[in-house]
Amino acid sequence: MKSVNGNGVSIGSCIGNAFVYQNKIDLNAESKIAFNEAVKKLTSKFQSQIEDFKNNNRNEEAEVLDAYILILKDPEITGQITAENQSSVKEIYNIFDSSSNILASMEDEYFKQRAEDIISVGKHLINTMQEKEIKVELKENSVLVADDLTPADTSSMNMANVTGIILKDGGPTSHAVIVAKNLGIPCVIGVGESIEEIKNDDLIALNGATGKLNINPDKDVIESLNETKKREEEVKNSFTLSEYKNQDFEFLINVGSGEEIESFSHAFLNSIGLFRSEFIYLDRSSIPTIDEQRDILEKIQDKFSGTITYRTLDIGGDKQVDYLSLPVEENPFLGVRGIRLSLQIEELYRSQIESILTSRDAHRVKIMFPMISTIEDFLKSKIIIEEIAENLGKKMPEVGIMIETPSSTILVEDFAQHVDFFSIGTNDLTQYIMAADRGNPNLIEYQDSLHPAILRVLENVFSVSKEQSKEVSVCGEMASDPISAVALYVLGLRKFSMSSSAAPFVFEKLIKLKSMNTEDLKSEILKSTNSQEVRDKINKLEI
Repeated sequence: MKSVNGNGVSIGSCIGNAFVYQNKIDLNAESKIAFNEAVKKLTSKFQSQIEDFKNNNRNEEAEVLDAYILILKDPEITGQITAENQSSVKEIYNIFDSSSNILASMEDEYFKQRAEDIISVGKHLINTMQEKEIKVELKENSVLVADDLTPADTSSMNMANVTGIILKDGGPTSHAVIVAKNLGIPCVIGVGESIEEIKNDDLIALNGATGKLNINPDKDVIESLNETKKREEEVKNSFTLSEYKNQDFEFLINVGSGEEIESFSHAFLNSIGLFRSEFIYLDRSSIPTIDEQRDILEKIQDKFSGTITYRTLDIGGDKQVDYLSLPVEENPFLGVRGIRLSLQIEELYRSQIESILTSRDAHRVKIMFPMISTIEDFLKSKIIIEEIAENLGKKMPEVGIMIETPSSTILVEDFAQHVDFFSIGTNDLTQYIMAADRGNPNLIEYQDSLHPAILRVLENVFSVSKEQSKEVSVCGEMASDPISAVALYVLGLRKFSMSSSAAPFVFEKLIKLKSMNTEDLKSEILKSTNSQEVRDKINKLEI
């Protein structure tokens, strides 16, 4: 038995046989057709797969392949193809690889995923140039093992036979992770070179919560995991509307891609606590029109019957968009991003606001600004909304801010005089308070949102919000983590915005707190000096 640790990104446990998906390419094999012919052939293949996806109500995967076709036509890539290199698989792959590396070096998770998409398209193109076809036949109870997975890979796979997914790389917003969460498939990513240890038909025991997997596990591990699986099913089955509606807390959903919109399905969670609007502007060659932006929002309104909290455009700095010609900055996370960019390119901001206010169910939409560090930026942004609403004869929506900068936490009492609500982005807030780039793996010990420095700031925001009767929620990863959610609840939070797959497991922890006096625990947590002390105190509850 060999144990491997990765990052658990889709909660659940499974035992199954490994199917190692080989999507590697052979750059030593000669091409049989040149670049332009291969692009036509691959585009036609993608278009056929898109039709199949749509016919089977897999619209989110169809949208990804639409983006792949745009990559094949990207002038940044096609402009580097010449008569001399059009048949060289090595040179053409290097073009895709170089473009991918530029995006992979950026801090933002979205762009890391786009880097994976570019390299995936490059691999499919090389296989097409070499006229290689990859066929996949999955047996029941398969644990899919791959470097990465895209819709082009999974289009011919029977995902009903997949009981778990393991990826060498990948990020929490990658296609495979989104599919895994929505299908309830346990998934572990970031196992690195350890993936080479897994061979076809190896028995795999996988825990999608902890990120731990065992290759050819012994009897004790199998028995333990089966008990964990049984308990997970009980937790999921206990998360019912009748139980949920009687609680003093509320769950909202985070949405940040077309895939998540299309594939979302839940019996009673129907409000969005964070809609990341960036994807509307990315993977395209021009600024989206007001109609295009409105159409996407109305798709969301069709899917979610509750409140939708719409975060305005959060790009700039590390999030490069070719058609906006944004300057490259040395320190992008402290640069012109979020609301700062919106105020600099006001036409872009105004079109986004107009698309919101003219949407069919605009009365259910709240607007939230990212990267707010001064009251002046908030007021400028709000005044523009007031002007547009008045000109259109529309009702002024509720307007709030993301609390993700240290200054916004220091000025929270002042902000409370102006905003309708707060939403705390704990991912960025942690990196700013701890002065630790969250994209730097060497600083992982500093990127812990359960550090007392973060918790004391959060407790103050919760306290001020309660005093000032302002709604406050957390939409960062903390809200999806059961242990962190316990800490947030004890400190005073009652609105959690998360992935729907995490909801039953957070719910299971929180309902057990209702019968406890948590004031002593709150005091102990706030007196802690490090993250591990906080975890130990919560784990002692044995809930």
